[in-house]
Amino acid sequence: MSFFSLLWLAALGLGIGALGRAVVKNGTPMATWMTAVVGIVGAVGGGAVIHAILGEGHDLVATVLGVALAALLVAAITSWQRTREQT
Repeated sequence: MSFFSLLWLAALGLGIGALGRAVVKNGTPMATWMTAVVGIVGAVGGGAVIHAILGEGHDLVATVLGVALAALLVAAITSWQRTREQT
């Protein structure tokens, strides 16, 4: 995985984290920096997994999976924090 692929996935993860904050009703209980970190970790992690499994040359699949994983992580952590606050 090249440096530019990692940089691209990190930028997408940052964008997904921002979209996750915008889409969730009534705001998110997560701090802004935490949403950005979770988005970046999810995108880079998902992209790295695809590159490890499929090898080089599957950048589109790695990007899609990275974005999906970032969105799922932001949604899951937001949901977990909301249920924790309600109890």
